[in-house]
Order: sequence, then C-alpha cells, then structure tokens
Amino acid sequence: MEQIVVGVDGRGGGDAALMWAAGEARRAGARLVVVHAWESRARAFAPYARPTGGHGTGEHAEAVLERAVLRARAAYPDVAVTGRTIRGRPEVVLRHEARAAALLVLGSAAHHAGDGRLGAVLLACLRWPPCPVAVIGTPQPTTPQPTARQPVAAGAAAPC
Repeated sequence: MEQIVVGVDGRGGGDAALMWAAGEARRAGARLVVVHAWESRARAFAPYARPTGGHGTGEHAEAVLERAVLRARAAYPDVAVTGRTIRGRPEVVLRHEARAAALLVLGSAAHHAGDGRLGAVLLACLRWPPCPVAVIGTPQPTTPQPTARQPVAAGAAAPC
C-alpha cells in the first residue's frame, strides 16, 4: 500500500496540510503517516541547558502528534492513519521519513509573514525532495465585504 507522509507542527499550515493529505490518502487508497519532528531549541543555543516543559520537549511533541492523528482519523475514518514523533531537525526527519512515500505534504504559512518567504524546513524539502512534494497554504481569513445597508466611513470625522 502506498503511503503519504505529512509533516505537522501544531500550527495552521500543518493543520491545513494534514486535512489535505488525509483527503488525498482517501482518494488514492493510501496510508497516511503523520510525522512531527522536534528538537530542543535550548540545545541548539545552549547544549548544557535542559528544557523545562512546553515547546521543545518530548511531551509537547507527543501532544501535537496525538491531536493531529485524532483529527485525521475523525475526519477520514476510512483512512489508515499512523503517527510518528521523531527527535531531530524537521527538514532532515521529514526527508528521511518520506524516502519511500508516494507524496510528502507540507504546510506553508508564508502569507502570515507578510513577505511570502517560505520557511527553512519547506525550502530544504523542496530543494532536496525525497519524493513528490505538495505544499498546502493556510486559508487566508476573509474580510467581510460591505453591503448596501452597511455604512462605511474612512478618515477622521469632521464636526457638523
């Protein structure tokens, strides 16, 4: 059975990628492998430091993965979903896990940064792809459009 690998990080881009990958797995009759890679941020800057909880810990990584797997299973109960939490640099872990995959799915929140630049993990996976890569953007919030019944004002109010 083919497998589709999706990277999740607990943020909007990863959630959008997760749901898209689960739908694609259903369409293709593939197994979905949800991967959350993590490394201690403290270790990168201060190798002697010990993480004290929250981001950068195994407990946080397991919680992120568990939420993602449960969400995919709830939305697509007919898709075989497995999860893997792996300690290591995300760009290295994801490329390694997707070596034999039919597709690697990653989220992008480039529009949130305001400049459209892609993140380091996404760029590394696109530069050295282990298999075909799909990049899923997060849906941008829609701004309600004024209707004929809604007054719209711009600028400073002038005294009457």
